[in-house]
Amino acid sequence: MKTLKLICILLIIVSSKSYAQKAGKKIDDLTFLFVDEKYEDVIHRAEGLMQNDSYKKHPLIYVYASMSYYEMSRKPGTFDVGEKDSKYPKPLKMAQKHLYKFLKVDKKAPKYYDNSWADDFKDYYIQLADTSNNLAQMLYLNEKYRKSASLYKAAYKAIPSDPVLLLWQGIGEMKSKNSVEGKKSLALAMKSIDENFVPTKATSDVLAHGMLLAEELFRGSINDYTNADKAKKLIEVFKKYDPDELDKKALEERKAAAKKAAKEDRVMRSFFSDEDDEDNKDRKGKIIIENGAGAEGKGSKSDEEELDKLEKEAKDDK
Repeated sequence: MKTLKLICILLIIVSSKSYAQKAGKKIDDLTFLFVDEKYEDVIHRAEGLMQNDSYKKHPLIYVYASMSYYEMSRKPGTFDVGEKDSKYPKPLKMAQKHLYKFLKVDKKAPKYYDNSWADDFKDYYIQLADTSNNLAQMLYLNEKYRKSASLYKAAYKAIPSDPVLLLWQGIGEMKSKNSVEGKKSLALAMKSIDENFVPTKATSDVLAHGMLLAEELFRGSINDYTNADKAKKLIEVFKKYDPDELDKKALEERKAAAKKAAKEDRVMRSFFSDEDDEDNKDRKGKIIIENGAGAEGKGSKSDEEELDKLEKEAKDDK
């Protein structure tokens, strides 16, 4: 958190010298609000600017919204988050979505602002990947494979620089009988991971175990012996990051701890519950759907439609 605040302060200094005239004072206001930990104000203003033609192409409004949702997700006692009737029912999911938008919009930023900010927030990518991975692992160890795969999918979409997220997405998809997507995800992950791959601290401790499961899947139902052999070799390469992942006794202890955490931590369990998830098919009451505008998930326009609109406008400006 201190690192992110330092980055934001540096952005304020830089903005006064470079892009302030193009971006406007409202971007600096978001920075000050975030540094002051006024996360709800950041979200309200940032999401308002996303509807403003003068600001919606500026990357920083999306990353500030993402970081604010993330910080709120970590403080359920302070903010109204994590339950289906909360003001912010899915803060982690919103953090992932806005980070995805940030990276997409940032690709066009040099054209409009003579600058790009994607490299300034790498520490945040690791933090978000770490939280997403921890929750997805808890779901996986509780045999909530579809939910785990869904969370990993959203995390990888937001953080495409970490293929370990994609690896576990594929494992979850295969375990939940979604073999078509699972095969694709695992194959793509194996293309990005070799013996020279250096994982981030967010996912390094699940890489060896992921390769162990991937080898079993490739050698079994997928029938891909080339990738199976590659995965087997990579188990030895990556077990240095967490030897316990290959210890059956240690793994059983982790499963037991995950089950206990799932019972005790309602906020963590409530982050992800997709309406089309088999784990939710018998659930009564309102289901929080994935798409929707605004912090409360209201509205009819999906995020994909909003992103497509942004992309079309960017092309029209060429």
